[in-house]
Amino acid sequence: CAFRSEEMRMTNRRDFKPDPNYIPPLDLLKDYGDGSNKVDREELEANKKRIVDTLANYNIAIDKIKATIGPTVTLYEIIPAAGVRISKIKGLQDDIALCLSAIGIRIIAPIPGKGTVGIEVPNQKPQIVSMRSVLGSERFQKCGYELPFGIGKTISNESYVADLAKMPHILMAGATGQGKSVGINAIISSLLYSKH
Repeated sequence: CAFRSEEMRMTNRRDFKPDPNYIPPLDLLKDYGDGSNKVDREELEANKKRIVDTLANYNIAIDKIKATIGPTVTLYEIIPAAGVRISKIKGLQDDIALCLSAIGIRIIAPIPGKGTVGIEVPNQKPQIVSMRSVLGSERFQKCGYELPFGIGKTISNESYVADLAKMPHILMAGATGQGKSVGINAIISSLLYSKH
């Protein structure tokens, strides 16, 4: 009986003809919703006020502050008043993190192409960035890259897609639990969903 089942399995394997243009359906990936950003208005306003108050404690005046909500972090863009040195704001990273009770903020001073200083603050309730939403996005589907891979979403909630063929080498490094394996799995999934 065992021999007969093995013989049938081998026969089925010889008859199998793979589809040369097969790409798996997106339905195989888990759906985590539309991926829309859900940050409380109260959280945004409270963080803005804390940032302004902390900078005011160090005699740093700002003209304007605005927030760009991402899936896991919110970018607060501030326009410093005339005469304020950017290095002074950058030196307050730990003080701002303490004030916001946030684990690991990042200060981008200045934001490339803009005359603003960015403060990235982790959201209290981060949203899941699903592989299904990245691979199903128009940016991934119509990118035209030789070896495309989607690695996540940008601060403005757009899918981030790059071309593996244009990278001379890849080094995945980081501390435990920072997402190295998730990154490699994202690259492998992207290739499976873009190349037959």
